[in-house]
Amino acid sequence: MFNFSVYLSALGLSIGQIVGIGPQNAFVLRQGIGRCHILPIVTICIVADVFLIACGVMGVGKLLNAIPGFIVTVTWLGAGFILWLGYKAFRSALTPGAMSLAGGVEKDRKRAIRTVLAVTLLNPYTWLDTVVLIGGVSAIYGESAAPSFLLGSLSASVLWFGGIACFAGKLAPLFQRPQSWRVLDCVIGLVMLFTAFMLLRNYGFEGMA
Repeated sequence: MFNFSVYLSALGLSIGQIVGIGPQNAFVLRQGIGRCHILPIVTICIVADVFLIACGVMGVGKLLNAIPGFIVTVTWLGAGFILWLGYKAFRSALTPGAMSLAGGVEKDRKRAIRTVLAVTLLNPYTWLDTVVLIGGVSAIYGESAAPSFLLGSLSASVLWFGGIACFAGKLAPLFQRPQSWRVLDCVIGLVMLFTAFMLLRNYGFEGMA
């Protein structure tokens, strides 16, 4: 049964993880601005997220959920980590940095695909964010809510990378300004605070009762 609250929580958490200045987003934005091989690049990013998040939600989540006391423990640890992500976002908002889009656009299709695979699959933070963090947090909501959580996480990936594919050219001047990243970081920080609050309200305090 579809759980809209779980869907929104997963969407918020995943957006906070996916959106940010990093090698993958920098490369995808640069290619999008140059309108060069953007469709296969975005497709690879989304498919990679589908695979990694599904592994976490459907595999790691089930395994960890069987551990006694796991729900309460991970709820509080997860909420703490999410609050830390929010703190980092607000801290970044105080000293924002513009995304560097300087450099040539990769014209060779095979080389562009190899590059996006490298910045996606060889980045340890990608595995931590998707399989470990998102997969672990998904177990908090229970097996019945896994499809809703998975759909929310994948929606974040599709919205972000699909948005880059459609609007990268128009967004390029905007995200070269530090003020734009200040606003984005503040939004991410608020999303993280809301997600942590929902986790603790629904599962943290209930589990201790």
